[in-house]
Amino acid sequence: MRILHTSDWHIGRRFEREPLEHDQRAFLCWLAGLVEELVVDLVVVAGDVYDRSMPGEDAVSLLDEGLDRLRAAGATVAMVPGNHDSARRLGFGSRRQALGGVHVFADDSRPPEPWLFEAGGEALAVVAVPYLDPFVAPPPLAAADGSPRARNHAHVLADFLHAGKVALEGHRGVPSLAIAHAFVAGAAPSDSEKILAIGGTELVDASLFDGFDYVALGHLHRPQLVGGDQRVAYSGSPLAYSFSEEHPKSVRLVEVADGQCSNVTTVPVPVGRPVATLQGTLESLLADPVLDRYAGHWVAAQLTDRTTQVQPLERLRARFPHAVSVRYAPSRSDGGSRVLRAERLGADGSPRAVADMVLGFLEEVGGRPPEVWARALVDEAVAAARSDLGSLAAAPTVAAPTVASPTVASPTVASPTVAAPTVASPTVAAPTVAAPTVAAGGGR
Repeated sequence: MRILHTSDWHIGRRFEREPLEHDQRAFLCWLAGLVEELVVDLVVVAGDVYDRSMPGEDAVSLLDEGLDRLRAAGATVAMVPGNHDSARRLGFGSRRQALGGVHVFADDSRPPEPWLFEAGGEALAVVAVPYLDPFVAPPPLAAADGSPRARNHAHVLADFLHAGKVALEGHRGVPSLAIAHAFVAGAAPSDSEKILAIGGTELVDASLFDGFDYVALGHLHRPQLVGGDQRVAYSGSPLAYSFSEEHPKSVRLVEVADGQCSNVTTVPVPVGRPVATLQGTLESLLADPVLDRYAGHWVAAQLTDRTTQVQPLERLRARFPHAVSVRYAPSRSDGGSRVLRAERLGADGSPRAVADMVLGFLEEVGGRPPEVWARALVDEAVAAARSDLGSLAAAPTVAAPTVASPTVASPTVASPTVAAPTVASPTVAAPTVAAPTVAAGGGR
């Protein structure tokens, strides 16, 4: 039996602001070709299938297309949601999908039951645990002495894995595979992963996975073994999702033979764009022939120019079409700190102290000491400001005249009383009008 371990596809994600749909489709096509070439029986996706809990329509279509390719290549698929996924959305229709060979283990409300997978005359018991939000999953069981345990990722995951191990007793003699999406202590992260909790409480101990023959982990994007153990590993993401991911990308091939996970190999991923961070002056980055090999990379430039350059990103893209970031990181000749020091600035209000304060501010925001011309300009501005203040100080003070407001007595005016005249309303007799008598005419 052959198993491909992969994770962290992050379908729908962008690199900086650039779309990755083309690279993600290329990976899924390559993966399906690898399945067919190596006659892979089971593809394991250890979480973060999508990049967002509410993926866009294009991302959903791309995953649907990719799963169809894997099934057409002959593999069964087993996946769990990660912390980027919505367990409910990814798990929608999972029973029906299982009938078509795509098994989504997304139930975070109850401990897992082992799933028995058989192929190539071998059997494998799979304990698949989705990412467990400690405030959504059932609370941790009490400790042995009856005391409550903290509601964190390590404890809820430990309970689920323990329940899965107990259920494996019904499959004695069958090798076991655990799938989990977690941050195992001792593993190395990159800048791409979303933290699972604040203050380190997201970390879980590798001992939680004792007893499994192979542990397919997801969440960290760097492919790596945990504690040097081939049995517990992260496959890493198939594509680079930040400039910290300069490491090679790969998937892991696990072989099961004679009732054991006997052989594990790494298969490099040949698609996707690598990343490079280049540092130097703008002119050196545009002219150095050694940098030709980065023309196809995602490029972040850290410019050491002492002055701001005109349209640096546009000029870099003429040589590096996939440059996406430019920052200034000048080398500091004085070796000093960028933190402004009160003792250096002075507080006496003298022209030199004021000029030093302005120059210190410019150095702080610009990341480098001001140029000679800038220093001269600041000195000139401070001198002009002092001159203006001196002119104001020398101006004569004119006392505003005091004007006494006269007191005017308000005259008392007697209001005359006017009697309202009485008007007699005349009585008008209504005339009497005699109503005419109309005789009803007879019909002829």
